[in-house]
Parts: sequence; structure tokens; C-alpha cells
Amino acid sequence: MSRRLTVHLLIALVLVSFYVASYNELLQQQRGSVWKTSLSSFGIWNLPPIVLLGIAGEFKGVMADYLTLEAGAQLGTEVVRNPAGGYKSINKDYDWQSIHRLFVASQTLDPSFAQTYIVAQGWLPWDANMVSETQDILKIAAKNRPWDWQPAHAMGFNTYYFLKNPGEAGEIFLKAAKIPNAPSYLAILGARLAQKGGETETAISLLKSMLANINPEEPGYNDLLDRLHALEGVLVIEQAVNDCKNKIGRKPSSLSELTASGVLAALPPNPYNLDYCLDAAGIIYFDKPDCQSSNGGIKR
Repeated sequence: MSRRLTVHLLIALVLVSFYVASYNELLQQQRGSVWKTSLSSFGIWNLPPIVLLGIAGEFKGVMADYLTLEAGAQLGTEVVRNPAGGYKSINKDYDWQSIHRLFVASQTLDPSFAQTYIVAQGWLPWDANMVSETQDILKIAAKNRPWDWQPAHAMGFNTYYFLKNPGEAGEIFLKAAKIPNAPSYLAILGARLAQKGGETETAISLLKSMLANINPEEPGYNDLLDRLHALEGVLVIEQAVNDCKNKIGRKPSSLSELTASGVLAALPPNPYNLDYCLDAAGIIYFDKPDCQSSNGGIKR
């Protein structure tokens, strides 16, 4: 047996050992009574980058693919039976730090792997409030995918929508517009950020432009699509709240008042099967049905 073959077999054995140990740990967690998504501290995603690269060897791309799929497998909502009848969706309690480490490990192995930044963008800045961490992932993707304008596009969206910095977001979009084969509307989006207007409407435009250039079969596409539909529902409610204020001279005391007053025939559906919530400052939430208790808001 040649030395080269021996090394390859040893690497394969280490990879299989890590996989079996990690998978067994995940099975034990899923069999437990607690649904908290917590990844084991023993796993390839917790190894130092130099060790991770050494173990992977020439299989870096395969392992990066596995780690991104592993992260995606941890995400999603749980459907449970409603005591009153039917079913309802509930959000799991995720270990976001561990999930973030999966993305970092995947990107360490293959920094040009597109699915890593796509799936990370679909979850981390929204549910985990890990905007800075997501921006770091996107920066690495942009550096290692100089032909791809979409990481910069996502960075611009995050800078505008989450970080509330339209000026910087506009600069990011303008830089992205200079990448070969980038759509011409990126420059238009950058200019639009300097205009007055509702943030929700602009965010919808940005998400639509993201989705227009992502294959629907790619991981993360449906997550972004749900965000888009949820924001479209928020925009409908925001416009109805303004109409109600003009009609009766005050903001509605509850979102149900929008339908009772005839301003809306019905509240828009929420793709997350949660109640929309209006807080005391007039902000509409699609993912915080309890905002009325934490912020003094009112829900449907």
C-alpha cells in the first residue's frame, strides 16, 4: 500500500468518525424531551481552522457542502397540534452560536461556496440578530467570488434594513454595480436609498431583486421568499394604519380595528403563521407576536 493511499484512508477514517459522533449526538438530542437546537461541542465545526483544513485535505469542498447542509437541517419551524383544533407553527429555540460556527467552518473550508452565504443570509440577520456576523460571512464570500455581485447586494440590504445606514448601503450597491455582469438596477437601488420613503417598501424592492437572481432550487431561497411575503404583509398593514388615522383621526387601538372600520377587508396572511403585532411606536412585526407585552404594542 502506497504512502499516499494510506494518508487518504486515514483522512477518510477521521472524517467518518467525526460524522458518526456528531450525527449520533444530534439523534440523542432529537429523542429528548427538550426541542432546543444545540449542537454538540464535539464536532468538526469546533476545530481550529488550520486543523479543519488539514483534516479535510482534498475533500474541503465536500465537507463544506456537508456543514452547510447540516446548518440548514437545524433550521425551520416546528408544526404541532393545536389543542383547539388544527395545527400551528412554533419557533424552536436555536443555539445560534453553534449554527454560526457551522457556517464559519464551511466557509473556512471553501470560501467560494455560494450556498454558505445564501443560507446564512436567510437566517442569521433575521432570527438570530447576528447582522455583524452575517456581514463578515458576506465579505469573505465577496472577496473569494469577485465575479459574484450578490454577496455585496446582501451586504447592502443588511446595511440599509438592519443597520439603518442608507448612505453606506448606497455605496455598497454602487460598488456592486461595477462587478462584471451585475444588473444595472443596482446603481438605481443605491440612488433610491437617498430618497425619502418607507423603509419597508425599499426593503421589499431589495429582496425582490435578490430573489430574481437566485435559483429557486438553491438552499435559502424559500427562506428569503417567506421574508418577502411577510414584509409585503407588513407594508399592507402600515398603509392601512395610515389610512385609519386619516379616517378616524387617530391610530387604531388594535389591528382588528383595521378590519372593523372597513379599512382592510382582512389582515394579510403571515407565511410564518404568527400574528402580526403593532407596538406602541407604530412598528409592525411579523415575527414578534408578543411585542405588545415587551414593547407595549397591540396585536391583531
